[in-house]
Amino acid sequence: MNPVLKTISERSSIRAYREENLKEEEINALLTAGLQAPTARNMQEIHISVLCGSHPVLAEIEEERRRLAMSRTDEKRKEVVKNNPNNFYYGAPHVFMLSADKDFYWSKLDAGICVENISLAAQSMGLGSLIIGIIREAMEGEKKEHFAEICQFPKNYEFAICIAVGYKNTEKAPHEINMEKSVSFVN
Repeated sequence: MNPVLKTISERSSIRAYREENLKEEEINALLTAGLQAPTARNMQEIHISVLCGSHPVLAEIEEERRRLAMSRTDEKRKEVVKNNPNNFYYGAPHVFMLSADKDFYWSKLDAGICVENISLAAQSMGLGSLIIGIIREAMEGEKKEHFAEICQFPKNYEFAICIAVGYKNTEKAPHEINMEKSVSFVN
């Protein structure tokens, strides 16, 4: 099988990591892969903030995420939050926080492409990753300027998506695909 297709087919979301920081060259390889992603009109309006999993702002974001989830009327959502002791990045040693120009229409889509490149690069390097959007409400709420400042988002940039990366402490099979449900051939 082609090595790129093999990497794609083997990738899964990892929710358990060893307490070991990535090496500088691994982080740089992931950043390079992310920044090599195509962007609309080649604007390259994505910014990546690399945070260690022990950075205090991650605990603040988690606290705000939980507070907002518990204030909702959706009882199922509240129950999931109550019963999950893990933080949103599952203790990964590094979180790559992507921000994007809020005035460029395609910037968040471009951030999604960038984060997928990082995810596939991590898989090809034997690392685990988890693409994370669950903190969006917290990152766009009343504390958004505070979080943006600490994460060093450039002026006029806002949270787009993030990805946790680290050495896997578990294995997980990739999800099954259903071509019949997900694909239409239009003639």
